[in-house]
Amino acid sequence: MIKKYAVVLTLVGLAARMSLGDVWQDLAKYQYGEGNAADEAEQLLQKTPVAQHGAIEDALIKVVSAREATPDGKACACRMLQQIGTEKCIPAVAGLLADEVLSHYARLVLERMGSPQADEALRTALDSAPDKVKIGILGSLGARRAVNAVKQITKLATHSDPAVAAAAIGALGKIGGTSAAQILRKLKPAESLQPVHMMALLDCARSLKGSSAMELYQLVLASPTAYRLDALSGMLGADEKKAVALMVDFIKGDDLQMNRGVLTLVGGGKSERLTKAMAAVLATLPDEKQAALITVLGVRGDRAALGSLAGYLASTNDRVRTAALTAVSKIGDEGTVKLLLSDGAATESLARMTGPGVNDALIQALEDNNLKTPAIRALVARNCSAAVPALFKLLNDGVGDVRQAAWAGLGSLATEDEMVPLAKAAFALKDEGELSWGVAATRNACAHAADKAKCFEVVAAYYDGTTEAAKAVIVELAAQVGSPTAMDVVKKAMKSGNKEMYRNAVRSLAEWCHENAADELLDLAKSAPEEGERILALRGYIRLAGNGPNLNPDQRGEMLKKAAELATRADEKKQIISALEAAHNAVTLIIVNRYMDDPALRDEAEQYAATILEHIFTDHRDKDFPAAEVKELANKLLTSKNQGFVDRAKKALADLNK
Repeated sequence: MIKKYAVVLTLVGLAARMSLGDVWQDLAKYQYGEGNAADEAEQLLQKTPVAQHGAIEDALIKVVSAREATPDGKACACRMLQQIGTEKCIPAVAGLLADEVLSHYARLVLERMGSPQADEALRTALDSAPDKVKIGILGSLGARRAVNAVKQITKLATHSDPAVAAAAIGALGKIGGTSAAQILRKLKPAESLQPVHMMALLDCARSLKGSSAMELYQLVLASPTAYRLDALSGMLGADEKKAVALMVDFIKGDDLQMNRGVLTLVGGGKSERLTKAMAAVLATLPDEKQAALITVLGVRGDRAALGSLAGYLASTNDRVRTAALTAVSKIGDEGTVKLLLSDGAATESLARMTGPGVNDALIQALEDNNLKTPAIRALVARNCSAAVPALFKLLNDGVGDVRQAAWAGLGSLATEDEMVPLAKAAFALKDEGELSWGVAATRNACAHAADKAKCFEVVAAYYDGTTEAAKAVIVELAAQVGSPTAMDVVKKAMKSGNKEMYRNAVRSLAEWCHENAADELLDLAKSAPEEGERILALRGYIRLAGNGPNLNPDQRGEMLKKAAELATRADEKKQIISALEAAHNAVTLIIVNRYMDDPALRDEAEQYAATILEHIFTDHRDKDFPAAEVKELANKLLTSKNQGFVDRAKKALADLNK
């Protein structure tokens, strides 16, 4: 309520000042950076209803007209007149047009007006204004497309001052129309003004149509400037037939700049005539140009080129063929699927196709004996789960390669909902080779399933009755699942009496995804029959200590402590140092302190030593760590060759002394 009252008082005060003329008197005396007159005047304008703007315009006109008003005050008044000025303010504003400082502000007021009087004011000021000011006035006349000023501006197009001449030529181009076009065609400016002349011709041509525009565009196209491509682009709108013919000539020709420019235009255009012309010219081009144009036609996305592009899928030139594959994949539809499938390397192209009927066309292609395998690859690349029922049918196909591809496809596309029929079909296979395909499919489907444990329950039910090779796959899969059932399978493998199966089980535990294997791994690290198995188990145990998903820092620290008691080789000790990062507690401090004394571990130990010393004090956990161990570690780190580590050790000792 207080704030609202304050605002009301402010507005009342401003209104009172306005009635007394104080705001405008202050504005007339305004010097940039001194006082708030400009802000107060602008605020008053914004708060005044539109119906009352006339009074403010009268006050601003007085400021602009006053001989004693400051340039800064007049500039501010002009900025406000840009918002509310009417024909009434034109005479006052026109009086500033010859001023080298204020002309800019005055022109901005006039540029925004629709009144012919604004054109007249600018034209009147043009002849007598200083050359420096003429440039701005010419720009305003061009922006307003002041046709009545063309004759007057033409005289300045050959002015001795190049800046004035350039402004006049540019203004003629902006004004456009037949009169300006006639003058620009005949104009022979100095070489330094050629770029300005070309741009003016382009601007003027855009205001014309048909042959009138084409005449100007052709002048630009015949010039040795960088505007030729703009001219060719404009021609497409003025006379498409002629423009397309010229583009074909440039594509065939040796002008590298225009050749590349035309490719750019082809990529962004929408004309069917242009598409067909470019598709037709392909056969006349060398391989390099063919590949470039095919690529651009693909980007263009016009299916009118599809028939021509398809013919280059069989090109013997790799670049041309690859370009055709990419282009066809972008503009093709379900009708193009079989065409691409006949090319064995088109899987990626088919994967990129976006048509609504592509998946259905690929599934239908599974019925074609010549296309089944590439169709399966394409469906997998597109992650098309709708193909799963058709793939199940292909498991009984008479061709082994097709069956193998179908199993691979199911392994990629089947979900937990299809796991029961998938496992049933896989483990029913009698041929060892095909059994390996089926078991691999169940493994892959389980591995990417959302509910791995549910899928593994299905697979595990077949463990006892399958082959040793299939059992090995199931044991390997168990590591990715980590469920109690998976652990039961691994333990069963360890008790099988088969040495190779035992090793498979140890490898699986070493890659286990859950910390529920920690105890088994620790026991194996201590008592496995062979050293290689003990090392493998210890590495798996250390990995879980660092990466186990549900362990807290204290649990990790205790696991690493046990691992350190067993580790005798530098490799495992370095692995322990890497895992210490996950704990940061007193136990890990003791371990790294011990490893700092080993030259083989010094580099890795220093890295962690510096980290934990910083961690202790930045996290304000210094009371949680034994001071003697901290001091010992910091003193050891003082001998490092890494100055950053030394500085961290010094800081730790200083913090410890505090």
